Amino acid sequence: MTKKELKKYFDILEISPEATLMEIRSAYSRLKKLYSTDSVVISPIEDEFSIEERQKILEQIEDAYTKLMEQVKESQDRLVHHERPFAAGHNTMEGEEASISYSGQVLRQIREKMGIELFEVSLDTKIRVELLENIEQERFDDLPPEVYLKGHIINYANYLLLDSQKAAADYIARYRAWEKANKEEK
Repeated sequence: MTKKELKKYFDILEISPEATLMEIRSAYSRLKKLYSTDSVVISPIEDEFSIEERQKILEQIEDAYTKLMEQVKESQDRLVHHERPFAAGHNTMEGEEASISYSGQVLRQIREKMGIELFEVSLDTKIRVELLENIEQERFDDLPPEVYLKGHIINYANYLLLDSQKAAADYIARYRAWEKANKEEK
């Protein structure tokens, strides 16, 4: 996608090209509400602003959001699969992509490379900042029971546009190993 096309999509969402993932999502949500058929803001000028015009604008907003999210996902994939300075224990088989094992540190590094602050993740995912910090630092003794933890990891990985099932499986495997080692010590 060219820079001109990207700029067009940012312009449709009324945000700058330097916008964060949270700002893109927020702009999309705000504009969808604004141009929806039951919008209080539009009702005073409803006669001058037809439903067809609003529908066309909503389609442009949807398209812009979809394209920008695809672009973010592509850059995220490049970050995860090509740069990989943080991948723990990766294979270097001839020509094969190395497989990443998602740990708390890997999640943190991906988030930081995307330029996302923990409070932004917390606002969108409704996961407390302290819990996100515990996940990233792998403070397993401060984490909730496994069933809840898995849901939080899936939610967090989805937010970062990662393979949420793999991220949860990798993280929970680390959690179980810690739990097993902890039981053996007692």
